Amino acid sequence: MTQETLSTTLNITSEKSSWLRGIEFYNDEIKIMRKRLGEVSDANTSQDLKRKVEQFQNRFNVHEEQLRRLRHNVKNHALHIASDFESHHGQLERTTIYEHDSMRDEYINTEKLFNEMRHDFNRFLSKYL
Repeated sequence: MTQETLSTTLNITSEKSSWLRGIEFYNDEIKIMRKRLGEVSDANTSQDLKRKVEQFQNRFNVHEEQLRRLRHNVKNHALHIASDFESHHGQLERTTIYEHDSMRDEYINTEKLFNEMRHDFNRFLSKYL
């Protein structure tokens, strides 16, 4: 049982680190996309394009906020895991593991939505560049 708990804890810690790196990557991607959006906007004066630029700016804002919340939740979850692990002598409660599974689902969903937005943005760029 101790070996299984240790393995589970290491996997959870590894996932947390991976999620935080992913969140930073997506934040960097938004910065790059904002720069590209500015370049397209500066090069075109079409009102239709300006509306689409504003829509993407809003989508970027929404994703940045979601990434901020997710980062906060992941860090709090990591503290909860450490506390649970310490207070239960190297064991994690089932509820903590379920919370981790829920956090994983939240990260995967955030990633999926981000990638959909990025694909939409790349299609937009290909149309206006």
